Amino acid sequence: MNTPVLSAVALVKRFGHVTAVDGVGFDLMPGASLGIVGESGSGKTTTARILAGLEEPTSGTVTLAGETVAGQGVTGRSRRARLRHARLLQMIFQDPYGSFDPRQTIARSIAEPLRLHAPGSAKEHRARVAELLDQVGLSERAGRSLPRELSGGQRQRAAIARALGISPRVLVLDEAVAALDVSIQAQVLTLLDDLRRETGISYVFVSHDLAVVRYITDTAIVMRHGRVVERGETERLLRDPQHPYTRLLLDSIPSPDWDLDRVARDRRALDAL
Repeated sequence: MNTPVLSAVALVKRFGHVTAVDGVGFDLMPGASLGIVGESGSGKTTTARILAGLEEPTSGTVTLAGETVAGQGVTGRSRRARLRHARLLQMIFQDPYGSFDPRQTIARSIAEPLRLHAPGSAKEHRARVAELLDQVGLSERAGRSLPRELSGGQRQRAAIARALGISPRVLVLDEAVAALDVSIQAQVLTLLDDLRRETGISYVFVSHDLAVVRYITDTAIVMRHGRVVERGETERLLRDPQHPYTRLLLDSIPSPDWDLDRVARDRRALDAL
């Protein structure tokens, strides 16, 4: 179990003259949870999209379950290779509504990846869908509903069920609880934590919310302007940050002794470096 399930090496992504990701690298071990932290524009979502195969890196490589899936030497991947990538790694977005077919019931949407990736009869797939709905705390009635008939929290649970159906090795979650009410956030985070312990799945959790990252991840990287400025065990990193940008992120969290003027001064000083 000393071999990473997911590795990124020196990832770079340019859009014209803009470098969105600049030399990002990390290893994710089986059953581990990695946080990617940063403000808007830090490059964390672009990194997540590269991992999921939704963007091709300008340079660098991504290795998934021992196979290079993006980067040098990987061009024009076959349909079979793309399906294998999707089979091993699934991504959940901040608002999953757009990823559901509005004309299909939730149950049919959850069954779709099973038909692509998991051999079995229609009866077996229906049984698996019922099991997944129960696993994420959704009723049969929710399964018979259309996406628009569910709440945001229910849709996010449905997205998790759909992603878990084919038993991927890695789940990439891009601000997956950012749009939810605090109480629903807690329910989804608890669900994700329980599922990791039960299944051994690995997470890449992209978020600007440090409280969420502290709860759900073991290690974290902090990104600024496309680069990793700090990395380490999550609790240590948030308790004793070494980089001024990480300290700025922590100081920007509202608190009873919040000094907004000092935060503004620190940001100006950091921008001047």
